[in-house]
Amino acid sequence: MVTWVFFQIVLLASVIFIGVWYFDLFYNGLFVNNLYLSIICAITLTLFTGLFILAIIHKLARLFMKKEEGILTGRDQLLWGVGMTAADTAYYFVNKLFINQMFPSLFYKLFGAKIGKGAAIYTRIWDVELMEIGENTSIGTGCIIGAHAISQGELFRKRIVIGKNCTIGAGTIILPGVTIKDNVIVASNSVIPANRVLEPNSIYAGSPIKRIRDWHGESVWKME
Repeated sequence: MVTWVFFQIVLLASVIFIGVWYFDLFYNGLFVNNLYLSIICAITLTLFTGLFILAIIHKLARLFMKKEEGILTGRDQLLWGVGMTAADTAYYFVNKLFINQMFPSLFYKLFGAKIGKGAAIYTRIWDVELMEIGENTSIGTGCIIGAHAISQGELFRKRIVIGKNCTIGAGTIILPGVTIKDNVIVASNSVIPANRVLEPNSIYAGSPIKRIRDWHGESVWKME
């Protein structure tokens, strides 16, 4: 993998540099600038090409699965593993380059998540193709959100739906099949068991999670 990336960078840098050099004035002191430009373009093209290739692999794995939800066995389990590996590899690269901090929703949309306008995601999400996040929802750092679970050797997957105008506190764990309706605040370090439904206009907290009180959009900070 590392050798392939290095080879691609060298090859693209060479091609771009030769092209720029051919059409530019070599004797006007632009040689160094062209070299730097070539290397930057080569690295950028290599990374984005690799990202889209991984997205295609992830998409193909999903297409060949007989079912995406429920208990997966045999071929479906293998294809799920291939898709997860592609998504994890892509996330590793974009995370190291801080792309996900600058454009937190674009990566997940590329891999099949449904994300509303204004949503802010600052944590790692697994099984992104089974994720729905509504408009203006914020998900804090350090959360564990995945639409799959493994128990007694069985792999189970179920869609996770988070509504509009929700706030998911840092460190929260969300298990498969959870539905969080609109206008919900989840306190930090909460645990939402599988298949739980969180009612709208509410504040939840705890492990396992419990409803604390109503919330209708008012500030949760009490000023002294």
